[in-house]
Amino acid sequence: MRRLLERLTQRTTDASRGPEAPPGISWRQTLAGRLFLLSGALVLILFVWQRFSPLPEFLVLLRKVATIALVGAGAWVVGVGIARNRRAFLWRVRRKLILSYVFLGVVPVVLVLVFALAGGVVLYNNVTTYVFKEAMSDLADDIYQVAETSAIELGRAPATSDAALLRKYQNLAAQYPGLSMAAVPLSRDPRTHAQVVTSGAWRHMPAPTDVPDWLSEPRRSFKGLIAFAPPDAADDMHLVVRAAVQTPDGKSLVIADLPVDTDVITRLDERTATRLGAISVPKGCGGLDTSASFASPVTQQQVPFRKTVSFMDCTDWTTGKTGSVSMSITAPLRQLYGRIASEQIDLPLGGWNSFLAVLVLLGMLFLVVQGAALVVGGALAKTITSAVHELFVGTERVQQGDFTHRINIESRDQLGDLADSFNRMSASIEHLLHVQREKQRLDDELRIAREIQKSLLPVQLPQIPGLDIADLCEPAREVGGDYYDFFEIGPRQLGVMIADVSGKGTSAALYMAELKGLMLALSHSERSPRKLLIDVNRRLVGHLDNRSFITMTYAVIDLDAGTMTCARAGHTPLVVVSDGKSEVLTPDGMVLGLRLPGADHRFEEILQEHVQPLRAGDVIVLYTDGITEAMDATGELFGDAALARVLSSHPGLDAAGIRERVLREVKAFVGDAEPHDDMTMVVLKIEAEARSAAA
Repeated sequence: MRRLLERLTQRTTDASRGPEAPPGISWRQTLAGRLFLLSGALVLILFVWQRFSPLPEFLVLLRKVATIALVGAGAWVVGVGIARNRRAFLWRVRRKLILSYVFLGVVPVVLVLVFALAGGVVLYNNVTTYVFKEAMSDLADDIYQVAETSAIELGRAPATSDAALLRKYQNLAAQYPGLSMAAVPLSRDPRTHAQVVTSGAWRHMPAPTDVPDWLSEPRRSFKGLIAFAPPDAADDMHLVVRAAVQTPDGKSLVIADLPVDTDVITRLDERTATRLGAISVPKGCGGLDTSASFASPVTQQQVPFRKTVSFMDCTDWTTGKTGSVSMSITAPLRQLYGRIASEQIDLPLGGWNSFLAVLVLLGMLFLVVQGAALVVGGALAKTITSAVHELFVGTERVQQGDFTHRINIESRDQLGDLADSFNRMSASIEHLLHVQREKQRLDDELRIAREIQKSLLPVQLPQIPGLDIADLCEPAREVGGDYYDFFEIGPRQLGVMIADVSGKGTSAALYMAELKGLMLALSHSERSPRKLLIDVNRRLVGHLDNRSFITMTYAVIDLDAGTMTCARAGHTPLVVVSDGKSEVLTPDGMVLGLRLPGADHRFEEILQEHVQPLRAGDVIVLYTDGITEAMDATGELFGDAALARVLSSHPGLDAAGIRERVLREVKAFVGDAEPHDDMTMVVLKIEAEARSAAA
């Protein structure tokens, strides 16, 4: 291992990222190596020193700093050496396998030792805490028994309470030198003239003069820990074991206190081999405004790996609130084990033989596990090398463009999963090539459909005196089914249609072409929008599939008569702006081309024809749902009301200006959201010449 460490770190320099050192430099001559050796020697010296005598405070701090430096320097040496030589040392699979064998031989041993150490620490902490708590509980039970027997004696002879408490204290003074007792009247009526009777020194704190409210009926007894501050040192907190029992006559409460002082701690040490250390009192316990930590009355010797922490309940005598006091417990392992073993019965000879047999059995089991680990390691090494070879061959085949090659690894481990991933990757690449070709074909189809859609729309707007016309058709990313057209059916008569074919793509474009042919054939022979839509529906029913339909609005503008006659087959409404007021026209009607039983008859019944008088300055707007159903990032729609509001707010603009204003408002509403449908709109504005011609 030393040679391995020297090889890993032979190129390290004074800085972890500095230039490479000469090839013959040793790891001891680097900054990391020198720091490692220096801190290691210092930790070793201080450890040996501590075994024979306590360390001064500054040397304890120095030992901690040196330990941290030792760990950091060791990690530095190993990390830099591995980083500098990892590729050169671990490129070969053979070296990796050798390193894996090292791990197979070392890691199990380390794990066993770590597990044993961790289990021992946990067991030590639990046993130490249990022994200390049991001793404290026994001590509290003793004090409670003292208070209980004293209460019984006072209840039998209340007149001689002073003598009874004094006699009780004198009997227990040798066993508990710090014991203090008091009899506090339960009645708060000053007329009873009941006085507090005390015995003992009460040096730790003043004797109680009244009973707190929380210690009331039916609860007239208490047993536990209380934190207190001595009268001459308000900042120094200590613990006291307190017991309170009511006398049988119910007139007094006998309180017995035993401070946890040097005598009590020494008694606990002699009894359990555990000694109380630092005490941490939480906020509220003992009248404290904040949590605080206090030293033990007995000086502790700083010896590592023999301390633990125990938590016990603490009660505030004034309020009755409870908290958890943390107490550092020092328990040398040898003394603790000796004290526990002294309480047990000696094992017979057969017991020791059984214990040794168990140890031998565990050792043999460990050897079997190690042998099995070596055998399994060899099998895994063979699997790894063969799998690496298969992967190398596979990558070479893929690099040459053969995506049909598959790696055959039968193991169901990470290498097998890697082979499966490689095979799936090859199949995915082959599938992606197929998808790319299919996408190219679809793009060509969409391009053709878009060209068809553009060829169906009007190339130029009709020029009719007295009528200003503007159109708009902004397709979405995909080919949509929006369609509009103009038909000049008279000198001053214009047919205007706008439609939306359900679906997208080439089928929608072909349905648009069919609709255009029907409108060109029927618009010159039929002047009534209603009859024309009925005839178109009758002809389309047999040609559309079951999932397709067409919404359409057809209007005839007669400038001589000053009217607009329109019919709506399930399409979006029309908006007419007259005198600055917008009117949304929604004549009844259902969609074209529904292949349902009785749909054609129902179409004729529902379809209505509306006649709208026109005046100079009136604006007529036909549009598709791509305008009013434009959606912002939050999912809110633009809406018909917003469109009508925009149209009525700009009556002075011409048709092109109104179109630009609507388009600007819609795009401002949508923002950065992607369009989901085509936006198609036709704007017609009646000019003054139309009304004069009609007159």
